Amino acid sequence: MALTKAEKAARAAAAAAKVTPAEAAFKAAAIEASAKECFGSDKTIVDIAVFKKALKKRNVGGRVGTIAKLTNYLALAKGGSQVVLTRKTFSAKVTSATEPKSPIPTTTAQTSTAISSVANVATSPPAVATIGPKFVKTTKQVPELDVYCDTEAIIDLLGVMAIEHLDLGDSGITDILVDVGSKMAVKANGECLQQDRVVTRDDIDSIIQNLPGGAPDIEKTNRVIFGQTLHRLAAVAYDGNINGVTIRLGRSVSGLLPLFEGLIEQKNVLLCGAPNVGKTTTLREICKHLARKRCLCLVDTSGEVCGDSENKDHIVGSARVFRPYNPDRQYMTLLDCVRNHSPDVIAIDELNTKGEVDVCQTIALRSIQMVASVHGNIQDLVFNPMLNKALGGTTEALVSDRVAVDGRKVVHQRTTRPIFDVVINIKRTPAGLDYMFIENVADNVTKIIQGKPIQTRTRRINGGILEETLEEILFPFD
Repeated sequence: MALTKAEKAARAAAAAAKVTPAEAAFKAAAIEASAKECFGSDKTIVDIAVFKKALKKRNVGGRVGTIAKLTNYLALAKGGSQVVLTRKTFSAKVTSATEPKSPIPTTTAQTSTAISSVANVATSPPAVATIGPKFVKTTKQVPELDVYCDTEAIIDLLGVMAIEHLDLGDSGITDILVDVGSKMAVKANGECLQQDRVVTRDDIDSIIQNLPGGAPDIEKTNRVIFGQTLHRLAAVAYDGNINGVTIRLGRSVSGLLPLFEGLIEQKNVLLCGAPNVGKTTTLREICKHLARKRCLCLVDTSGEVCGDSENKDHIVGSARVFRPYNPDRQYMTLLDCVRNHSPDVIAIDELNTKGEVDVCQTIALRSIQMVASVHGNIQDLVFNPMLNKALGGTTEALVSDRVAVDGRKVVHQRTTRPIFDVVINIKRTPAGLDYMFIENVADNVTKIIQGKPIQTRTRRINGGILEETLEEILFPFD
């Protein structure tokens, strides 16, 4: 099919600027989003300053006259002080030749363009607004996820409470909450649901008695992995006594690899997200993948990644597993791996302290690949003074009147190069789990600090189909 004049101009401009087809597609759709914001449904002409402001919000630079020539619906008015909408039908210039290419080989492709307003915010806190172009692609068909949960161990531990009051076949259940004098509850799909059974002191005593290895030490980590499983139990301590327990169901999931192909190899990777979204499960699959041809040392302080099973091959492949005797000295185990065990990759579940982040930086500077997880989304981490060094840290700076933001002369800025090259922000949605890949971390962290939108790549497996979404989103900033 012959290209239009505007499409030829867009391609020529992209070639002259040495931009990739994906970047050209993002720019074209960002121009369209800016036009829709400025002209709405009734305007045909706007001031050039208004249009430039909308372009700047989407990180589109350049002269407005040149930008208008990339479209078939914009033009400059005489005098060059206003932008004219020449037709009501917008064209984002996303063709089969310019649409963003996925690193994953595609078998079928469906591309659609949608512009979401700030009112269309994500359902899970903190709110994230999709403000720019969105390309949804069905990239390829993949095997269904294979999820395994040792429900028999839960029945052995809880007895009648599990048999009569729990549906352990529900893959949405993540935690079982048992407290003396209260109804037993489960967390499923992000909701806390009470059951009919009221818990007694005898119930708690029976659970502790049935627990392989005995009760957790409430003065140390207060958690224990029981049996040859991935399940974790933590005690609810009250005045030195155990008045309840929280049981986190551990599941091994096979089939996640297509989510990461082409995006994590030879890169430092940070997994982040709220509790219960599957960071540890994801870490298992990444370790299994990266350990195939490389020496990977996994620091599993809590035992949640591998459990207490001696047969770890089906869980983390050929990864070498280390468990610190003292959890407070996890960073020393990281250093020991570097000094004595010749790792190509080091993985750690849950960064908790500034000292551990400092060690990760030391490891990354020795050309060793790092994979780690942390609680909270990327915005939480950027402004967390204890852990934000992982993403380059932040500091306050005094700026001149010329560069002051909204009259504020004290601004935040990134202080150093991030440790991690890719951040995977995992989010639970009604349709399942979304894996948001934030690449080019240094630039994107700077944009978050400045309150600007960032470009992300989100992948999900939905009914055996791997979907990929490229979108521009804005994290709320105060």
